[in-house]
Amino acid sequence: MSIPLQFRPAPGTAPAPAPAPATDELLEGRDAVLRALAADFPGAAGGDAHGPVTASAAWVRRAVAAAPAGAVWGVLVRAGGAVALAALADRVHDGGTSSDLLTGGDGYRSGVLTTPDLHATADPVHWAVRLGEALARGADHRRTALRLTGLPDSPAAHALAAAAGAGTVEEAPVPVVERPVDGAHLVSAGMRKNLRKLTNRLATDGVRVDLALTRDPAAFEAALPELETAYRDRDLAHGVPCPLDTPAGRRTWLDRLAALDEVGRRELATLRLDGELAAYVVGVPGAGRYGVFDGRFVTRWARYSPGRALEHAVLQHAFTDPATQVVDWMTGVAPETLLTVSRFEPRIAVHRAAPTSAVRALAGVQPASAR
Repeated sequence: MSIPLQFRPAPGTAPAPAPAPATDELLEGRDAVLRALAADFPGAAGGDAHGPVTASAAWVRRAVAAAPAGAVWGVLVRAGGAVALAALADRVHDGGTSSDLLTGGDGYRSGVLTTPDLHATADPVHWAVRLGEALARGADHRRTALRLTGLPDSPAAHALAAAAGAGTVEEAPVPVVERPVDGAHLVSAGMRKNLRKLTNRLATDGVRVDLALTRDPAAFEAALPELETAYRDRDLAHGVPCPLDTPAGRRTWLDRLAALDEVGRRELATLRLDGELAAYVVGVPGAGRYGVFDGRFVTRWARYSPGRALEHAVLQHAFTDPATQVVDWMTGVAPETLLTVSRFEPRIAVHRAAPTSAVRALAGVQPASAR
């Protein structure tokens, strides 16, 4: 799987050949979207196994299955053998009904599914324009606004917005840590001093430290009850509602963790103090970058800052793979909560208002009052 909205043509390369004439199709309902996924994206990743898991076929299938059947829709653009699929769901709120992509969600990167041969047929901007036009027609037909969140701030994403007749809004950028140059420290001198203090405090108090890393699905499943407890603990400590307290929120969390495993890009790092889980990180290795999907620490161990200790260990581990060039947090995270940040990757949301009665009439859809 790959995300055309995230790619830019390499400098100095010849432009891609013009694509074959494209057709698009509106997919209405859960079954229609699932059939399209099965036909064109049968694998877990979709097309390219190195693509972002938050926009993989496995991620989309689980999101489609969890959404109300009638709320799910999508647009499929096809040219020759190349296919792009945007899967969405309608959400009813105080302002009416809006549709968002079923990739990403909750601040994670979003995008669309594409087949591997798509990039051989055209510049990603061309496909973004086709998708934008198709999304606008689909939204007009369904009488819904578009609120496409988590998109990279790229020429293709802006082209999609323009083609859909939509505006863009800046979203919280994603912090990134770049691979240190040879001989450079990963974190600042002050942070290294703090980490040494934590190590000394653990030794002075006689606390046993166990750090473990695994990609074994069985080990992950065995650890899930502890991970859930730690997740709930931090929200309780901050006095905020926990997403896991609702059946839908808990299912979403579990589905996303399962999707990471389906794509083969799920890694669990745990820090135990005196045998108890004190902190965990769910990592996403691959594609030249290491993502921090989820991480929590248990309040009772706060004296030893286990979250920071584990974060540092994960950063060090990630860069032991020579292919890893960056570590990112996959969502917009406040930089003051992180050990170090090299730069930020900007993102946008695409906003398009629901169609008026006149626009719906042009789209062949009667307003409710006229039926």
